[in-house]
Amino acid sequence: MKRKSLLVIGLVVVLLLSTAAFSNSLNLATNALKGKNIGFVQLTLGTTYHAAMSDRFDELAKEYGANFTQVVSSNRSAAEQLALAEDLIAKGVDILILNPVGDEIVPSVADLCAQKNVPLFCVDNTSPGQGYVYVGIDNFAIARAIGRFVADFMGGEANMVYVRSTATDTGCPALRFGGIMGGISDQGEIKGYDIIDERYAVVDVGESEGMLQMEELLAANPEIDVVIAHHDAQALGALTAIRNSGRTDVKLIVGFDGELRMLEEIKAAENGKNGPALATGLNSPTMIAEICMQQINETLQGIAVRDCYYIPVVGISYDNVDEYMSYGF
Repeated sequence: MKRKSLLVIGLVVVLLLSTAAFSNSLNLATNALKGKNIGFVQLTLGTTYHAAMSDRFDELAKEYGANFTQVVSSNRSAAEQLALAEDLIAKGVDILILNPVGDEIVPSVADLCAQKNVPLFCVDNTSPGQGYVYVGIDNFAIARAIGRFVADFMGGEANMVYVRSTATDTGCPALRFGGIMGGISDQGEIKGYDIIDERYAVVDVGESEGMLQMEELLAANPEIDVVIAHHDAQALGALTAIRNSGRTDVKLIVGFDGELRMLEEIKAAENGKNGPALATGLNSPTMIAEICMQQINETLQGIAVRDCYYIPVVGISYDNVDEYMSYGF
């Protein structure tokens, strides 16, 4: 089994890998957000990731002197998110931020915003498109980096299980799965790397749900080499289930986001010396919020902004985890 580090793949946009580049540079002398009403339709608050993003948006709104209203879908429903967005627009928000259930809802919300001349910013759980500014991660690129690591680490074959976020095969889930399999293929033959089973989240994408998903996968599959999780929270839940089971067949768990606890577990595992090795892809919710608010401020000043802002693509494993501890949340 080869064991290589998961390296920085490259910067997708010209940004320094430092949240200080954003959080410490709010130019309030050119603040166009003061007194403005910002509406945020958030996907969920059931994970550390989404809570950290919401908290940072709220902090930044206070710094800018803006009014911030957040609403959250109770059941990850596209219809409910659309109704929530429509309600915020009717109440007169100046800016709408959307973390969508999936790609399918975005055109409808973009149409609503266009009718009322409300700029729309989409974050995280979608991809670039028409009628809005996207701020988030290049899900395919970071997943591809993780896929390459899986292939390098396993060295030729693996029974893999997939701890999914939802049952949908569009948007972020599709990009991450496609990227992982593409990254494995980059390193040689895809043959031998099989998704033998999967479970998707029923309630939310938090740690407890990940543990339940993994318990079912362990019960159904006597030999598992690799666990692919859609979020670090689910990966951490899967790790707990594996520890509780006493199973020693699982060699590697990979996730996405860069939660502090995940980074700590990556370090503690020492690349497989102490239980399964772990790896993740940086998807900083605070960095997303900071970039988004800066671009909103520029939009309100009449400054032309791009339609897509990616945060840097960075894979984190045992060999480089110390460099990224400060980005944990």
